[in-house]
Amino acid sequence: MGIALKDVDVRRAAYARLLHHATRCPDTLVVDELGIDHGACRIDIAVINGHIRGLEIKAEADTLTRLPHQVAAYGDVVDKASLIVARRHLDAALPMIPDWWGVILANRGAGGGVIFGRVREERVNRHPNPVTLSRLLWRPEVQQLLRELGHTERVLRAPREVLYHELAAAMPRRDLARRIREILKHREAWRDRPRPS
Repeated sequence: MGIALKDVDVRRAAYARLLHHATRCPDTLVVDELGIDHGACRIDIAVINGHIRGLEIKAEADTLTRLPHQVAAYGDVVDKASLIVARRHLDAALPMIPDWWGVILANRGAGGGVIFGRVREERVNRHPNPVTLSRLLWRPEVQQLLRELGHTERVLRAPREVLYHELAAAMPRRDLARRIREILKHREAWRDRPRPS
């Protein structure tokens, strides 16, 4: 039996091969462990450019216990998603994910490296949740957007959750998603990744 396929192996290979172009594109942000819905769930690897794409990794040592919760959380936020899955989990995982998710099989190659095989292409998620999407923003970012939309300073002092609902109601979903992507891509300090040294 070969060496078990670990999360770190899959993640490193994903960056080298699946995300090679994205990591070099100046208009694309790639973030490990992006917290969604105030940290209720994390996207293993998020790719933010003209859309938000989430990659969920299930290596051999992982279980699928949390996958249904993760699928629901991703569905509120991402435009596209793919499950990168070890062969031992493939059959059990497929019924747990919606048909808009892509599926990528991760295997250990003969030389010890990770080999990827596309099982199913990604499609577009038609039902992101505007409020959950708004929660990707920090309070000052939401306040600034609402300020630009003409909301009063009194409204801007409301509790954070009220501000998220105000923002979700104030813009068409497509415009909201575009502005959120722009803010995330230009955010200089991330809690979800180390600061550049």
